[in-house]
Amino acid sequence: MATDHTYYTILLVQLQQHELAAFDHLFRHARKRLYVLAYAITTDREAAKDIVQEFFIDFWQNRRYENIQHSLEHYMLFAVRNRAIKYNRNKTSISRKNELLPEISTETTLNSLEQAELKKEMDEAIGRLPPMAGKVFKLHYVEYLSHTQIAEHLGISKSTVSSHMDRALKELRVTLKK
Repeated sequence: MATDHTYYTILLVQLQQHELAAFDHLFRHARKRLYVLAYAITTDREAAKDIVQEFFIDFWQNRRYENIQHSLEHYMLFAVRNRAIKYNRNKTSISRKNELLPEISTETTLNSLEQAELKKEMDEAIGRLPPMAGKVFKLHYVEYLSHTQIAEHLGISKSTVSSHMDRALKELRVTLKK
């Protein structure tokens, strides 16, 4: 990758005219330098290859070259540099998560057990409600229907829906408080 700005200016104009030959030429001549940059940041050969490959795919498919106003060379260097830095950041984040995984896994299991127990208690409490109050409660809180929709669905007035809902909530509070 030479530093001749005229060379890159001509390539950029050709890319902006969607010339595949210009992209092919750029890829063949720039990938080694971009790989060296990515490798210097990541110290991972495969990751550096992937970063450069993904850059060129994104560059061509999403027509990134259309928005370049100044230097094609600087754009490529900064884009690959940023991708390599992002790779390192993600790698560090994944390492930290893996260190915490046993702790998180235990908490998740406990939370799942608590939620299952709570759901069981809720289902039992709803099952003890009078039939119509239970039905109205389920339509509102499980199927997310409004009071108007419930009234239309069951063929009752909106105030009757409210009465059944009040009764269901009052009984559930008493039952679940125990």
